[in-house]
Amino acid sequence: MSQTIDQIFLNHAETRGDDLALTDCASAHRLGLSAIDEISYSTAAEYIRHNAAFFRQLGFREGDIILVQMPNIAETPLLLLALINAGLVPCLLPSHWRGKELTDALEKVTPRAIIAHKCSADHDPFPTLFELAADYIGLRFIFGIGSDLPDGVTPLPEISDLIEGRLTAEEGQQKALLRRSGEQAALIGWTRDREAAPQPVAYTHLQLMANAHLIISAAGVPGRPSILTTYAPTNPIGLIGAFIPWIVEGGVIHLSASLKHALNPERFKNHKINLALMPESLHHQLCSAAKTAGHAHTTEPPTAEAPAAEPHYLLVARAPHDNPPEAAGGKGPGAVTSLIDLNGLCLLPRNQSLSAKGALLPLGPLPGPDGERVDPPFIEARLQGATQKAGSDGDVLSGRLELNGTAIAFADWQPDMTTTRHMNFNPHWEQTGLTAVITDQAMSLIRIEPSSGTVYYGSNPLNSAELDRLYQACPGIIDAAAFTIRDELLGERLLAAIIPQPGAALSYEEFKAHLLTQNISPAKIPEKLVTVEEIPRTEDGLVARREILSHP
Repeated sequence: MSQTIDQIFLNHAETRGDDLALTDCASAHRLGLSAIDEISYSTAAEYIRHNAAFFRQLGFREGDIILVQMPNIAETPLLLLALINAGLVPCLLPSHWRGKELTDALEKVTPRAIIAHKCSADHDPFPTLFELAADYIGLRFIFGIGSDLPDGVTPLPEISDLIEGRLTAEEGQQKALLRRSGEQAALIGWTRDREAAPQPVAYTHLQLMANAHLIISAAGVPGRPSILTTYAPTNPIGLIGAFIPWIVEGGVIHLSASLKHALNPERFKNHKINLALMPESLHHQLCSAAKTAGHAHTTEPPTAEAPAAEPHYLLVARAPHDNPPEAAGGKGPGAVTSLIDLNGLCLLPRNQSLSAKGALLPLGPLPGPDGERVDPPFIEARLQGATQKAGSDGDVLSGRLELNGTAIAFADWQPDMTTTRHMNFNPHWEQTGLTAVITDQAMSLIRIEPSSGTVYYGSNPLNSAELDRLYQACPGIIDAAAFTIRDELLGERLLAAIIPQPGAALSYEEFKAHLLTQNISPAKIPEKLVTVEEIPRTEDGLVARREILSHP
């Protein structure tokens, strides 16, 4: 636990040089995202060291913050490790963030550079990044990966160049690093305050490993696991649910840049995948694809060297709730652990085989993996400002969820992040921005309630008020609101309810064309317009999204 995550990975490489470390899916190559099919530990370590030297030679200082917005491809986890090894602090940007969200991020942190991919979700990010850099003199570089990078973008060394001998290691030019420990900051993620505004969160190496340990224990992850993930490590879920377990346990990580799960059953078969991280709504697709392909997820008959193991699924819930998520259309093979994202501060695993309800969290310390008390605790929960919940029994209280423990990232962080130790063993309660209710008469369990300010499109949490403002600004509209409907395969589909101006004939194509001019993520564009006479709202003026379709 005293080591940093890059040191742990490089230690694995010393003993497992020729072993497989990482694979990418075939679709990444076809989409022009990555030319790497698979790499060994020794090649990965050489790439990490080479890129760390590359960043040091550019004159960055210890603790400089680097924004990273990358898809789920082979280069992404290795770049994160290279930045950390160079003494820099990656700040993870969700792939669907665009202009205003990036501007807000720059106002909260002071980055020295940005790293992006030329093609991400059919979007070229560099025009927007040039505009941002023009307003922030502290931004020294815009780095890029991909072909045909525009002028002004500094290309990063590519893995393919290293493999083909066009790059050589530059160990002699590396500068000495300060002594680092697991208590120092490793990465910056994001949480949201009660107004749904993004706020930076600092993860120490120790917090990342402690949070991953909870998931490893809940899922019964074997040593050197074979992990398939549809989440990039620039997402808190992909970071803690797959990236850190891969590093800590020294296994193989298989990246999936595509949600076309018909491609994944063959990867289960070829790579003996025993842990899969994906949205709960896509579990059924994978099971159906495996059945159609005519083979189970397990492979050859078990042997002493390769015992049989059903895959264990880490299914990410669309929203916190108190019922375990079940795949649409029935359960597939393998055990299931549901993961609840506690607003970017940590992940809460609930193993369904233990009949644990999805989002129930005990008040006080969470017991250790074997039921023992951990001091300091991995996670400790409390309820603040609890009041009786209107319309409920007298023993049900509603309040604000706060968390403490070694697995909880810090929303209050220091700018000098690599050299400043966080006293993470002292009581330090973090406000999650989530509402929770006490659910039992013993007053010992809390249920996390979905945020009224969030809609879930598939697995993407989107700020509903922002969507409303985007839709309302479209010409020819009096009022508008975002809402979702349940979908068996995708989980939820995003729609927009609109009240058009009298006599206006607004087509969906015109509405979509207007949104595209706003430089927003494709995830924020609704699939359909629904014309209504009224947008229902509560007494507080909030949109009553569940009632939209029941109104005229």
